[in-house]
Parts: sequence; C-alpha cells; structure tokens
Amino acid sequence: MTRIISADSHVLEPHDLWTSRLAGTPFAERAPRMVEDERHGHVFAIDGLRPFPVGLAGAAGKPSSELRYTGDQVESLRSGGWDPVARLDDMDTDGVAAEVLYPSVGMSLAQSKDIEYQLTCIRAYNDWLIEYCAAGKGRLVGLAMIPTIDVEAAVVEVGRTHDLGLRGAMVPGMPAEGHYAEARFDPLWAAFAERGWPVSFHILTGSMGGDPTLGSRIPMMGVMSIVHQMQQTLSLLIFGGVFDRHPRLRVVSAEHDAGWVAHYAYRLDQMFERHHNWLGRGITLSRQPAEYLRENCWYTFQKDPIAVETRERVGLSQLMWASDYPHSDSTWPHSQKVIERDFAGVPAGELAAIVGGNATALYGL
Repeated sequence: MTRIISADSHVLEPHDLWTSRLAGTPFAERAPRMVEDERHGHVFAIDGLRPFPVGLAGAAGKPSSELRYTGDQVESLRSGGWDPVARLDDMDTDGVAAEVLYPSVGMSLAQSKDIEYQLTCIRAYNDWLIEYCAAGKGRLVGLAMIPTIDVEAAVVEVGRTHDLGLRGAMVPGMPAEGHYAEARFDPLWAAFAERGWPVSFHILTGSMGGDPTLGSRIPMMGVMSIVHQMQQTLSLLIFGGVFDRHPRLRVVSAEHDAGWVAHYAYRLDQMFERHHNWLGRGITLSRQPAEYLRENCWYTFQKDPIAVETRERVGLSQLMWASDYPHSDSTWPHSQKVIERDFAGVPAGELAAIVGGNATALYGL
C-alpha cells in the first residue's frame, strides 16, 4: 500500500494561543485573539492588521456552495486544526500517514511592522506548534515560522526551533523591506543550509505589490497572482546569486501548484541564453537557470494533473503531493480518490515518490 504524506497541511490556531502565552508580557493586551463579530462570525483580531476570518481555514470537506469569506462560527470547522487527537482521526479517515504543518492565522503576522510584537507572537506560535506535534505520535511534522523583519533574530529562531525538534521553516513571501537576494539575508540562508532545513514560501504570506485585477476589481483575477509571485521569488534567488552562494539551500514552493514549472524552467533557460549579454550584466551563474529548479527547489500541489503529466521535465524527486487540510481547498476526505484520478497510469514507483517518498526524503521523516 502506498504511504501517503501531505507535504502541505495546516493548523488552525486555537483561540487562546496568544492570549495565554503572551499573558504577563508587555503585549498581553495586544495579543492576537479570537472574537465574535455580529456580521462576520468568528475572526482573529491582530493588532494593527485586518481581522482574519477563520471560516475558510477550517472548511475542509464543505461543499463549494457553503464556502464564504466571513460569517462562520468555530463550531462549524474541522477541530483537527487545533486538536491533535481529532486530527489523527481525520488523517486516518483520509488515508494520510503524516502531514507537514504550516500556520493559518500566523501567516498574517509577517505583515506587522512592529518588530518586537511580531517576534513575540511568532515565538509563541512556534512553542505551541512544538507541543501540538509532540501529541501527534510521530505523524505531525512542524515547520517553524521565521520572522525576516530582523535577520539576526531570524537566525536565532532558526537555531532555537531546530534544536527543539521542528523540521523546516516558512518565511514570508517577501521581506518587510528590500529583497531576499541582499547580502544581509545571507546569514539566514546559511543557517537553513547548514542545518539541512528546507525553507518554504507559502501562498498568501506576502504581497508583491501591484494590482492583480488590472484595475477591474474582479476578485477572481487574483487567483493567478500567487503563481506569478512564486516565479518572481525563484527568479530572484537564481539571478540574485542566492543559490550559488548557498548551494545546499533547499526551497519549497508551497501551494502554488506545479503545472507551471516545466514551462517556467524552459523560458528561464531560453531567455537567459538569448538575452543575458544585455539583461544579465553582473550576473554570473554556475549552472543553467533551470538546473537550480531541479536541484534546489521542491513544489507542493493538491489537485494538479498537469504537474503529474510534466513530472519528468520538472524532476520526479521535486514534486510533493499535499492535502491542504483543514483549509477550504483541501482534498479531505477524498484524498485517495483525488490521487487515484490525477495519477492514473503513473508507475507505482513514481506515484510513491510524489505522494510520500519525496517528502520523507526532504524532511528526514
């Protein structure tokens, strides 16, 4: 029987995570907390940021007709987001052996401009996640949130959470200022590389600027911007020399799908070969651009048959299936059927690698 591992699932933080752990600190009154709004249902209130509605973050298994941005109560959500016992039951229902865990509410914290407040909240989340995973009987793999608003503090948090048993990290899609190819971030990339820690860029963790609706205000247009943002991030790491300075750095594109990677890799090589003489002044690469994508980068996806079809061009070892539990895009409780449908005709060895083996190797499970 094929061992299935979700390389991208989430917790849904409990209502008292920050209020309990920030009690007695200077930030006690500002701690993120769940409140009930008459119009919008249960939301997390985070100081200085937009409220975070919890409904979509716990809507796994709900039919599309019931999905809505606000208005849900906690009682209608999958409790496995914060209860490890309920989570293991849901994993058994779905036939999933283990899960790699990202935050939900915590993804918004990177937008805070208050350095000490953000650092305190992130440390509290990481401490809670360590305890949550400890109750998972070896089946829950936690990724630390790492704050890039302060590089020195980020390096310290990498070391601390690594020593406490987490298996990798997530950083915001972009830093509060500047860009990730700046030399000031090299100590952070080195900290990840030295520990063999994969570092993830997850959707919805940072805005790249601009208006994805092209002035139309049509919300559906925003669904493609997440792919564009990840492509820009990978291009920055390649052409900005990050992978050459840190050849053991391992980067994960989380929840951006992967059917686009084959064409993106082709275009990178084609454009670099044709135009590097005038566009690439000052850029010296040790490899072709697409080689970094096949050797330093991994890609998670849920329902993406195009990724499966193009797997040989992307690299069989670089693709990782995910369930996205308990979020609204989750394949729960039908993951087995989704895999059977999207991987029809794929040889057993390749199937086993993508739905479990690659995550096992990357995270040392």
